Amino acid sequence: MPPHPPPAVAKPSPLLLRLALGAAAALALLPVTARALTHEVQPGETLSAIALRYGVPLEALAAANGIANPDLIFAGQLLTIAGSSPSVPPPGAAVGPPAGRLYLVQPGETLSDIALRHGVTVKALAAANGLHNPDRIFAGQLLTIPAPTSAPAAVSRPQVEALLRQAAAEFGIWPPLLLGLAWLESGWNQAMISPAGAVGIMQLMPATAEWGLEYLAPDAVDWRTDPRDNIRLGAVVFAHMLWQAGGDLDIALAFYYQGWWSIEQFGIFEETLQYVANVLAIAEDFAE
Repeated sequence: MPPHPPPAVAKPSPLLLRLALGAAAALALLPVTARALTHEVQPGETLSAIALRYGVPLEALAAANGIANPDLIFAGQLLTIAGSSPSVPPPGAAVGPPAGRLYLVQPGETLSDIALRHGVTVKALAAANGLHNPDRIFAGQLLTIPAPTSAPAAVSRPQVEALLRQAAAEFGIWPPLLLGLAWLESGWNQAMISPAGAVGIMQLMPATAEWGLEYLAPDAVDWRTDPRDNIRLGAVVFAHMLWQAGGDLDIALAFYYQGWWSIEQFGIFEETLQYVANVLAIAEDFAE
C-alpha cells in the first residue's frame, strides 16, 4: 500500500469492475474508414486495430514499419501506412524527441490546438509548413510537426529500464507489468506529450501528477523533465490504484487508463479493455 493514501478517495468495488471487464472482453473493434499516409499511435491502440482502421493486412502493416512483434508498439510511434520505413529504433538506442513527424489534421482542429498537443509553438509549426495564415488549415491536411525546442535529454533504453525496475521494487509492483505499462504509454520516451497533454514515460496528466505530489511522492517535483521523477511518480500512482483495486491487476490498469471515477460513472470503455489486454501481453513478453 502506497504511503499516505488520501482519505477522500473512495475505493470502488473490484467485483463489479471485474464483472464489467469480463462481460465486455469479447467485443470486437469496429473498423473505421480513413485516408492517411501515416498514423500516430495513440495510448491503448493495437496494430491490429490500426490495420483494420486503414483496411490493410496486419502483416503488411508490420512489415512496412519493421515491426517484428505486433504487440510491441507504443504511443507516439509514427506508422507508415504505405511504404517500408522502419519506425522502431534498435534496442539500446537513445529514446528522445523525433526530429520531425507528420500529422493529419482532424475536423475542427486549429493550428494552436495541434501546436499545444505536440509541445511546439504556433510560430514554429506555421514556419515548418509554410503557412502564412495560421487560421487557414483544413481537415485532411498533412502537417510536419517540428521537434520541440525544449525537450528532455535523450535517455537510453537500458537506463530507462533500470529506472523502471527500481521504481517497481520501491513500490511493490511486478517489474514486467511496469515495464509494459510504460512501454505502451510512451515507448519509454520522456519527451512524449500526448494529444491530451499527458507527459513523459508514464504519461502523467498534470492534475494526476499534482495529486501524486501532494499525497504520494512529494520529492518527484521534476516529473515533467526528469525520467526518474516521472517514473517514480507514475509508479506510485499506479501502486495506489492497485491498492484501490484490491490487488487486481486488470482493474488497476483500467483505473490508470480511464480513471476510477470515470469507470464508476460510465462503466468500462471498450478501448480500456483493449488497453488492459495490451499491457498484460507486453508484460508477458518482458517476463520471458
